[in-house]
Amino acid sequence: MATSYCSITVHIIFGTKDRFRYLTDDVFSYIHGIIHQLDGIPISINGTDDHIHILCNLPKSMTVPEFVRVIKANSSKWFKDKNANMAWQTGYAAFSVSKTNIPAIQKYIMAQKEHHHRVTFAEEMQKYMVEEGGSSVWNEWFG
Repeated sequence: MATSYCSITVHIIFGTKDRFRYLTDDVFSYIHGIIHQLDGIPISINGTDDHIHILCNLPKSMTVPEFVRVIKANSSKWFKDKNANMAWQTGYAAFSVSKTNIPAIQKYIMAQKEHHHRVTFAEEMQKYMVEEGGSSVWNEWFG
């Protein structure tokens, strides 16, 4: 094979440092551009004022930690250029998504604002992490 092919879809979630509430839709649009520039394929990006959900195909040349680090670094620089004192939390969550589940996750991400009228970010992450066996990580994020 002359070239490599990679199709890895991930659902990435991370929040703002100290859950400070300053994310707006323009941040989600900017991150869409970052992912595109990295040769990833953004599928859905949305969230609330204190956290973001990203559904995308990873670029074939990057690991998940590299990918998230670049997204966070570039978007933080963008905030600073706008004179906003913003920082992301240290960690993140990343879940693999099968092709058959992409539409459901996409729908879930696009409904984040409505979803969080009923469920807090902490409750949401506890559900994800406990189901995946990561309850000790949840304690580090929210405990």
